[in-house]
Amino acid sequence: MHKSIWDISQEWWKTVTLKVKNAIVFMDSNMAELLHWSGGIEHLLSADVVDIREFSSFEAAGESYKKGVFIVSSALIDVTSEILCDIISHSHFQYVLIFTTTSPLLHSSSGESDSDTVFEEMEEKVLEWLGNMNYTVEITHIPMFAAEVCPGMFITPTFSKLFPIMASDVKQIVYQYRSSHHLKDTKQIEHLKDIEFIHLPNSLQQQIKMFASGLHAMLQCLEVREDVYSIGHMSHLVATELDVYPPARARRKSVQNRASLVLIDRTLDVASAVTYQVDSLLDKLMNTLSQLPGHSSDRTVNLQCLSHVCSSSLPVLLPGSLAPTHCLAQPTHLIPLVMKKQKEAIMDVNRKLVETASAEKLPLNLAGRPGRVTAEQIESTVTLFKGKYSLIKKHLDLLQTSLATSQCMKHPSAGQHDMMVTTEKNLMQTIADNDESAPSATAILSKLMLQEMQKSRTDDKALTLDDMLCFITYMYSIMEESDEDENEETLLREKFIEWILQERENLSPLVKQIVGEKVTDSIVTDQIENVWQRLEDIRTVRDELQHFRSVLDPGDAMTPASVKSLLRLVIEKIVDPAKPDLPDIECKSGGFKDLLKSGFGFFKSSGKPRPGDSPLLILFVIGGLTASEVKQIRDVIDKAKPSFEVLFGSTRLSSISSCLESIFISDNVNTFD
Repeated sequence: MHKSIWDISQEWWKTVTLKVKNAIVFMDSNMAELLHWSGGIEHLLSADVVDIREFSSFEAAGESYKKGVFIVSSALIDVTSEILCDIISHSHFQYVLIFTTTSPLLHSSSGESDSDTVFEEMEEKVLEWLGNMNYTVEITHIPMFAAEVCPGMFITPTFSKLFPIMASDVKQIVYQYRSSHHLKDTKQIEHLKDIEFIHLPNSLQQQIKMFASGLHAMLQCLEVREDVYSIGHMSHLVATELDVYPPARARRKSVQNRASLVLIDRTLDVASAVTYQVDSLLDKLMNTLSQLPGHSSDRTVNLQCLSHVCSSSLPVLLPGSLAPTHCLAQPTHLIPLVMKKQKEAIMDVNRKLVETASAEKLPLNLAGRPGRVTAEQIESTVTLFKGKYSLIKKHLDLLQTSLATSQCMKHPSAGQHDMMVTTEKNLMQTIADNDESAPSATAILSKLMLQEMQKSRTDDKALTLDDMLCFITYMYSIMEESDEDENEETLLREKFIEWILQERENLSPLVKQIVGEKVTDSIVTDQIENVWQRLEDIRTVRDELQHFRSVLDPGDAMTPASVKSLLRLVIEKIVDPAKPDLPDIECKSGGFKDLLKSGFGFFKSSGKPRPGDSPLLILFVIGGLTASEVKQIRDVIDKAKPSFEVLFGSTRLSSISSCLESIFISDNVNTFD
């Protein structure tokens, strides 16, 4: 039985907290989010820290503070080194501890540091900043990498911005590579598959190496040697780096327990990330509630009804969230939100809330129809805890989850949900039918857009530009190139541009980031051309796959069309008793290869390994994972009952907005510059 990700993260944080007593702690945003999902600030407060501050050049400590602790997620070079210098030079520390999650092997732009001397040299530099070589400096690599969302599901907040590169990025990558290397003529690079690791900008290379190093650290804590598999180009690059990473190769030679790690690009199945047809309540919360400021994978929960703070004083009240607030026990409050259907999850949240209120002898009022839970019922029960701060602290995870659920149910967008799902299903069925005598999916969206544009008042519109971009993205993700007429696609693009220009004074943050601050005909046309290039990338990204080329199940006379997530298709092939070939899953087979090289298993069968051969299967999506995908796979696993355990991981929890931003706004080539 391997350790849980929760147990591993607690061990990492315990190593830190043993050293922070009487210190001012400076943390970067990535480490703050990792701490947030690992039990929160209680870790540090219970260890008697003096203060916790942002890792920023604008921060410093007063003369009375002699001990400073820095917890950072980057190498101690470049900007990180400059910020360290700024804080330390303007403080009065005599004792400095620096924890970095980046291996000493990766502490240079080339990624080839001497691990024995790099920290020693940095310690000397920090002593110079302190102004006294007799003071104390300690630098430690602590490989904090993952945080558990719920048992069996984890995220890696430090790499939340890591997103697969796409076909339309190739031109930019090649231009930057040739410019930085002063090359005029190199071998022709036209397709995504031609991009090698060396072609990427140094900053992205460094992030991929750090990510591979983090995966190694997690696998080391799990005490397994892995066979590495990949689907998608970014996953291939990561798998290759993990395969050749020296500490990982050494670990695979010394550990006997086996695991299969399958890395998958989010871009291979965008439809499952932007759909309104979600199975789990957690996805509904992620798509409805506003993002928690400074976080990539959490949502804001209004806790006003638990306090005596009046509405005019709301800015003084910190928002709640979905992450666990206690570090003493493995959190389970999000399990029903991930693993159960939405209605069942709401019933489960309400039942636990009522049972808790009853156990605390609060005056319950159980009025309401049996089998039906309303937002008002949940809020009514939650308000029984108002002002009872000892009870609030004791049951905060449940109370935050309950309020998140009620606020989601009451959200203004809730009334539009059925219409969004109906439109999505209509698009899906139209593409599946491929009936030339009926309007195409593109024509349906053009007509829908025209109807919305004809409504003079914004309040009368049933759809927003964000909604339409979501529908268009969903459509391109499930259709094949021959499905739509080119003239109809041009008309759709022109209508979308026209609508943006019509709404230029009231653009959403998403659309405003796409088109920029200055909204003119030419600028909008150029930017939407770029959007359509990305849409074309999404439509063709699976063209070279064999088994997983389509995620659309056309159904039949008795069954409507449906979309099967790529993850579900993958797991169905893995658990298939017939053990079919898996041509779309590239195998690096690090564990098997290293055993052969070390002399073990030399006479064993050399048949090609499969992801289901090991007792532990880790499915990791680069670019975001939805709870609905986890639930769908869990349903397949529960039915097939394979001999292996499944662990789900991703760089972040995905939402419709985060996926659209990553595709259409983020510069995924230079994100880490």
